[in-house]
Amino acid sequence: MDWYKIISNRTPVRTKDSARFGYVAGQYGDSLVVIEGKIVSHEYVIPKDKVEKYDGRELSLKIRHDEINSD
Repeated sequence: MDWYKIISNRTPVRTKDSARFGYVAGQYGDSLVVIEGKIVSHEYVIPKDKVEKYDGRELSLKIRHDEINSD
């Protein structure tokens, strides 16, 4: 996957249960930094191996929204 393109385009993220989950804002090692929320935002670090696919518009994760923790 072209991580530079995914990050620079602020690609939207969707979880396995089809929930919208913010956008890709950066990367940290083998993980992606995802920002969720507009007024009050939360930052999540998602391992790249949790990415299921990228269809050119949206990044789909292999995990459900309720499986994601903010740290």
